[in-house]
Amino acid sequence: MAASPPAPTTGMPFVVPPGLVPTAEANLVQTPLLHLYVYLLDKVLSGTLVLTTKTGARAAVSFDEGTPTRVMDVGGTRYAERTPLERSMIKLCEIEPETRYAFYAGQDLLAERGGEVPRVEPLAVIMAGARAFVGAPQAEATLRRIEDVPMGIASGATPERFRLTPEERALVERLRKQRTTLVDLAKTSGVPPRIVRGVVYGMTITRHLDFGGSTRPPVGLERVAAAARNAMVSDPLGWRPTTGTTGLQYVDQTGTRPRDEVLRASDATGPLQAVRREGTGPLQAIQRASDKTAPAPPVQPQAGPPNHEKRRAEIEAKLASAPNEDPFQMLGIPREATSGDVRNAYFKLALVYHPDKLPKDLHDLKPRVARLFAAINAAYEALKDDAGRAQYLASREGGVVDEQAKVERAVNAALEFEKAEVFLRKNDLASCEACVRRAVAADPEQPAYTALLAWVVASRRPLPPVAEEGKTNNVYDDCITQLDGVLKTEPDYEKALLYRGRLLKLAGRVPQAYRDFKRVTVISPKNIEAAREVRLYEMRHPPEDDGPGSNPPGRGLLGKLFNKKR
Repeated sequence: MAASPPAPTTGMPFVVPPGLVPTAEANLVQTPLLHLYVYLLDKVLSGTLVLTTKTGARAAVSFDEGTPTRVMDVGGTRYAERTPLERSMIKLCEIEPETRYAFYAGQDLLAERGGEVPRVEPLAVIMAGARAFVGAPQAEATLRRIEDVPMGIASGATPERFRLTPEERALVERLRKQRTTLVDLAKTSGVPPRIVRGVVYGMTITRHLDFGGSTRPPVGLERVAAAARNAMVSDPLGWRPTTGTTGLQYVDQTGTRPRDEVLRASDATGPLQAVRREGTGPLQAIQRASDKTAPAPPVQPQAGPPNHEKRRAEIEAKLASAPNEDPFQMLGIPREATSGDVRNAYFKLALVYHPDKLPKDLHDLKPRVARLFAAINAAYEALKDDAGRAQYLASREGGVVDEQAKVERAVNAALEFEKAEVFLRKNDLASCEACVRRAVAADPEQPAYTALLAWVVASRRPLPPVAEEGKTNNVYDDCITQLDGVLKTEPDYEKALLYRGRLLKLAGRVPQAYRDFKRVTVISPKNIEAAREVRLYEMRHPPEDDGPGSNPPGRGLLGKLFNKKR
C-alpha cells in the first residue's frame, strides 16, 4: 500500500547552502511569478525557486522537470500534498513585485526523507494563477494587445489539463469550433467577462491558443512526453525489452506492438492529434501504407560516415533557420501553394525530420529534432486547407502581431536582463553588455534594459582625466543622452537617475549631477550613495558659490526666499 503524503510541516529551518550560487536572480517587477512558472515548465527545468521579500521573509518552490514537488510559504510552512501545495503556489502569485527571486538549477533545497512526490498538474496551477492575475497591469497589457485578434485552439493543445470549470470548458469548445476575438467572446458567450479574460490569458501565456503564425508547440507537451517515456521504461504495462536490428526495442506482452508505435499514437502535437481524433492526416496515410504488408523493416543507417555528416549538417542548418521561418518557409513552399503542395511537402519533411527516422549515430540530435518536428506539424496545421492558408495570409498582410511570440520574447528578454545584472555584480562587463543588448533587442520598450545598457557601455570606457574645476568633457555624452530618453518617459526611475548622476559627475557637470542625486534621495531616502553625494556637494558648494544657471533647487538666495514664502 502506498505511503500517504506527509502533512504540512512548520518550524523546519530553510537554509541555502553556503557558497551555492543561483543560476538566475532578479526581482518580480520585470517577470511576474506566474510567468516564471510558465518558463520553468516550458524548459522542463529542475531546481528550487527561492523568493525573498523586502522584509527578509522567504518562500520556496522545488521543481522536477517543470512540475512543482514541494512548497514552503512565507510563514515557513511546507507542503508536499497536492491540494495545499497547489493552493500555496497560487497564493504566492500575490507576493509583492519587489520580492527578489533566485533559481538554483538542479538543487532540491526542500527535499525531505520519506513521502511520495505529489501528482501536481502544473498547467492547472498556472490557470488558477491566471484567473487571480486578471486585472494586474501585465495581464491587462497582454489582453489589450490580443483583444481584436481572431484566435482558436492551438494544434496539440490539451485544455483538459487546466481543470476548467463547466463555463470555461464551454468557452474552449466554442473556440474549437470557430475562431473568434476576445472582444466577441466576452460579448456573446454569456460567461462573465472576468472569467473569459482569465481563461484567454492563461491559455495565451502557455501557447494553447493560436493567433495565426505561431510554430512553437503549447507549453507542457514536452513534460508529458518525458513522463510517458519514463513510464514506459519503468514497465508499468508489461513492456519487455527485445533486441532488434536497430538495437534495444520494447514490445508488449504479445510481442507484436512496439513501444515506439504506442508513443507515436499518443503524440499530441500537430497532425498526430488529428489522426487520433479523425483518422486522417498525412502520418495516418504513411501508417496505412506500411500496414498493407508485414511490419516495416527498421530504417537502416545510411552507408558511410560522410553521408551521416552530410545529413547532420542539413539538420543543423534547418535547426538554425527554423526560429525565423514562417509556416511557408518551414515547409519550403511558395505563398501560392495548394493544399496538395502543402501535403506533399509535409510528407517529405516527415521522412527526414521525424525523430524516429534519425540514424543511430545522430540520436544526440533527437531532443532538438523533436522540437523542430513539432514546429513542422504546427506549420502544416496552419496551412493544410484553403481557409487556413487564406486566414494566415490575411493576418500577415494586416500586420497582426503573434502575441504568443511577443510574450515569449518578453520573458526571454527579462531572463537576459537578469543574467546581465548577475554579470554586473561580478564585474564581468563584457558578458553583462552582451546579455543586456539581447534584452534591449527583444524588448526595447523596457526602460530598465536601456538604462543598464547605457551604464555598462559607459563603464567599459577608460576614465577621462580629471578636469580642471569648471571644465567638462564629452566622453559620456551619448550614454547621458540615452538616459535622458529613459527619464523623459520615466522621470522617477531611480536607477536611471543614479546612472546619469554618476556620468554627469565624471563629465565635470557637477551641479546637474547634484540635481539627479538629490532627486534620488527624495524617491528613495535610504539610498546611501545618493545621500553621500548630496552631502558632499552641499559641503563643498555653499549657496553663495553657486553661479547663475547652476543653482540646485532650493539653494541660494532665491531658493531661501521661495522656501520662506512656502
